[in-house]
Amino acid sequence: MKTTFKKQRGILLVLMSLFVMIACQDDNETSITEDEVALDDELAQRSAEIDLISDDIGLIVDDAAQEFESAVSFLPACVTISTQVSGGFSQLTLDFGDGCELPNGNIVSGIIMMSQDVNAQLASRIIQVTFSNFTRNGVLVEGTRSVTRVLSNDAGNPQSTAAVDMQVTWPNGATYTRQGTRTREWIEGVNNGTWTDNVFSITGSGTTTGVLGNTHSATITTALRREATCAFIVSGVVELSRNSNTGILAYGDGTCDGEATWTGPNGNTIAIFLD
Repeated sequence: MKTTFKKQRGILLVLMSLFVMIACQDDNETSITEDEVALDDELAQRSAEIDLISDDIGLIVDDAAQEFESAVSFLPACVTISTQVSGGFSQLTLDFGDGCELPNGNIVSGIIMMSQDVNAQLASRIIQVTFSNFTRNGVLVEGTRSVTRVLSNDAGNPQSTAAVDMQVTWPNGATYTRQGTRTREWIEGVNNGTWTDNVFSITGSGTTTGVLGNTHSATITTALRREATCAFIVSGVVELSRNSNTGILAYGDGTCDGEATWTGPNGNTIAIFLD
């Protein structure tokens, strides 16, 4: 009886161990798979939204830079602009108050500060950009931008190249960071005195870090097209990658519809709706 009991107890312990191992393995595999898929889709959505936020800031900085140049600026009347010269630098402060609508319909609030060397040449100069309680459609933006602006690139167009180090926080507390370089070229409607036909081409690359610390790289493989009258990017392609996984974020065919598509590493394509 003792031998039988020991054998039965031994068999029972083995079976229990196997059950625990299988259960743990299944749980781990399920959580990793679901987590990776959710992260990819979530990051694609957030990455697209950060692209829009970043470009609206680029729009504001470019328009405000024309204040330095004594040229026509397309900033809305609801922004308060002040200039101060100190320590060899000229600082432009843009105060959007509690809410100010941009020409494309997006709402910004708070303050953007732009500083440049007073001796900087207008043809090519560096502008340092910082933020104070600045939001775009309710999303908080923090960090810095160092913008190299030229009035005429090789194609004869105004162009700004920004070294971006920004953090964005959504109202639900989700925080993402973006580091990279973006070049914004004014390709249509250049210096004709009206903003409604202005079009910009955006290129560049960078990295985005999500709420769990996972970092994806992003490279614009087809230039993004931004039209001044549209709240969204209307076309262009961004490749997102992490480790050996790659996905494609495509912004459409030029229609101002706020819709993009995300094709993940598994080949599945979903629609992404932007605001």
